[in-house]
Amino acid sequence: MKYLAPFLAFVLAMSVVAPRWAQAGSGLYLSGEVGVNFASGLDTTGISNDRASVCDEYINPRYGEVETSAGVDSGGKPYSTYNCTGPNRGSGSRWQNKFDGTTGILAGAAVGYSFAGQHPNSSWGGFRVEVEYLYRQSNYDQTSDVRTESGESRDKLRDEIVQATDRIGSLTSHHLFGNLFYDFRNTSRFTPYIGIGGGVGFTDIENGGVWARNSDPDRITTGSGLPNADEIRRNLAGTVSVGQPMLSDTLFGLQVLFGMDYAITEEMSLGLKGRWVNFSSFRDDRVDWQLLRSHPLNLRKDGSEPVWGRFMIDDIEFFGISVNLKYHF
Repeated sequence: MKYLAPFLAFVLAMSVVAPRWAQAGSGLYLSGEVGVNFASGLDTTGISNDRASVCDEYINPRYGEVETSAGVDSGGKPYSTYNCTGPNRGSGSRWQNKFDGTTGILAGAAVGYSFAGQHPNSSWGGFRVEVEYLYRQSNYDQTSDVRTESGESRDKLRDEIVQATDRIGSLTSHHLFGNLFYDFRNTSRFTPYIGIGGGVGFTDIENGGVWARNSDPDRITTGSGLPNADEIRRNLAGTVSVGQPMLSDTLFGLQVLFGMDYAITEEMSLGLKGRWVNFSSFRDDRVDWQLLRSHPLNLRKDGSEPVWGRFMIDDIEFFGISVNLKYHF
């Protein structure tokens, strides 16, 4: 495995250097681990402050003439209310998607303190505390068609767009946790334990999307009822909105841990650890795409009215299994 060699190097270094840091029986220990994570599926939501396509000066040079509620679709039904110049642009415009669960690697290191030496004959001796760093990468690498939409996004998908997809590449997190464990001590070399922890996860997500318009202007209904509808459709035909941003957020998380350690020597133990981790909702308000309807990310040719997006995930969680090695002072 990619992280096995660094993990073994860490353990070897700790076995040589760590004894200089503390006296034997002090309760202090260092640990390292490497393993695999099983990440849950993702429910994503995208939000944009983009206006209707007929409000885009690149597409409709006469956007200033568009009046509220102007136009009807091909079925004779009124369009959603246009908002080409007023406030609250893009309000209610969102789309949602789903991605399946996946797997990836995890690796970590921790420094902890056991109370067994201070309370050898008491149940308090089963407790230990720990500060942990954990790295994990979950490789989704999935592309999914947009599932549901509302507002201006719904109108665009209905009237002009032939492809609307989102992509999630890898999800990478650097975590810092504070953990509390209870060891079920016994006379054997095996020590089962349970624990809980809380902390933060500095999380990055590779994201992308493609919204492509119909290349045939006659099959686009956007602009129906407007005096320059043909011009709008010609300008829209074949355009794309494309993005591939890296998204970031700091999440708060809780974890439940359990496992079993086997004492190799008095100082060193080898164990198997499991964990379930759940984080708060992910949100990044700085989503910038490369192209908006095949032009720069603004609605006006003078560069004004920039368009931005927001990306959210309701819940992020994973289950991890790892092999860990502890050095007890």
